[in-house]
Amino acid sequence: MKKKYGFTLVELLMVMGIMSILMIILFQVFGSILDLKLRSEATTYVAQDSRYLITRLTYDISRASDVTLPVELSSGSSLTLVIDGQNYVYSLDGNILKLSVGGGDNLALNGIGSKINTLTFTRFANIGTKRIVQISLGIVPTTVQSGGVTLSRQLTTTVATR
Repeated sequence: MKKKYGFTLVELLMVMGIMSILMIILFQVFGSILDLKLRSEATTYVAQDSRYLITRLTYDISRASDVTLPVELSSGSSLTLVIDGQNYVYSLDGNILKLSVGGGDNLALNGIGSKINTLTFTRFANIGTKRIVQISLGIVPTTVQSGGVTLSRQLTTTVATR
């Protein structure tokens, strides 16, 4: 009798079943890794932009000679500072915080990975020559998170002019 070489149908079905199970497991692992990467990037964008925005606003307010908007004892979504004789206007345009210096072009301050969802400047009563402004800033990532989880950061700080 001749010996036949090859695989039987049962052997082929068993291998295909095992390979299918392995592929499903690998796809789930890769999906989890991708989700973790996107979540990590979103967290990084929000952290970096919020740190930069608060630092920038704090620096500009502290070196301003005057705060013209919002007026004393009021709130608004726009901030106008006088620094070295030039107007610095911070305003929210959609979900982007923009800065205009001396009436020039608007400079977007937050990056492409984040958007501003709330922004309020509150001006308190002056203490001597110091102008006091409270900044309230809400920032979220632009990427959509899986599972409906939204990463957000709400920051509030109070700064006075020199």
